[in-house]
Amino acid sequence: MLNFLTIGTYDGVHLGHRKIIQAATREALRRGMSSRVVYFPLPPKFFFSGELENCLITLPGERDALISALRPDQVEPLVFNEALAAMPAADFFSRVVLERFRAGGLCVGPDFAVGCGREGHLSFLKAACRQAGIAFKAVPFARRGGHKISSSLIRAHLREGRVEEANRCLGWDYCVLGPVIRGAGLGRKLGFPTANIGAHPAKILPPGIFAARVKVGREHYDAVLSVGRRPTLNTLGGRMVLEAHLLDFSRTIYGKVIEATFLRHLRPERKFSSKESLVSHIRADIAAARRFFKER
Repeated sequence: MLNFLTIGTYDGVHLGHRKIIQAATREALRRGMSSRVVYFPLPPKFFFSGELENCLITLPGERDALISALRPDQVEPLVFNEALAAMPAADFFSRVVLERFRAGGLCVGPDFAVGCGREGHLSFLKAACRQAGIAFKAVPFARRGGHKISSSLIRAHLREGRVEEANRCLGWDYCVLGPVIRGAGLGRKLGFPTANIGAHPAKILPPGIFAARVKVGREHYDAVLSVGRRPTLNTLGGRMVLEAHLLDFSRTIYGKVIEATFLRHLRPERKFSSKESLVSHIRADIAAARRFFKER
């Protein structure tokens, strides 16, 4: 069976991506084809720049799950490598789109391009599909506040701690998954025990203090997240750390994989003049988070 194909990075599987995937799925159904979504685990822009830390909205496994939830028939990763980077647009279309993925149709966004130097833009793809006798569909951008929704925009929001705006563009609440690892125990010494989450280094960690939901096993807990470098205590040597203080929770969960979902930015991280001032602000953060959850 031929595939109605869409290819892209799909980092974040945001509202714009969803428009494209859903359009491809509808077209496949209408034309009696299989819908196939192919994604690049590492975005080509990071392949070229060498950026491997604090750069991904979704790790490949997360992306696969989010795309699969939209119910295409097939979801498949395509590793972007030197061979693909050097491949002319015409070769990419014939060898990858037509031969490898057996496309009977192609669905893309307005800024999608293929080939060395991104030479094969929309007009090339439209003409190539016409010549090959397969269907072609371009899906308009999803927009918010007059701007196109893009992975680059969402990365910028997350890197500035603007999780509410990032979540609105994503269409889902941003989350970070990782094992609970042993830290210095400073939170417990201050009276606020925290779970240090060992996030994948490629995953973007929004800086600041947040109201969040944390999933432990099958249970969910209200929490305060702290993402930063502990400037007051100065114990990390500049490293970023993700800590979760679960409200009304007292179990030991070292080694368990937990998921933290960012819901509301409470304040930026800052350096305080004393531990007493830090403790006072932590209490205020917990109170603010409780108000958020009560009003939510």
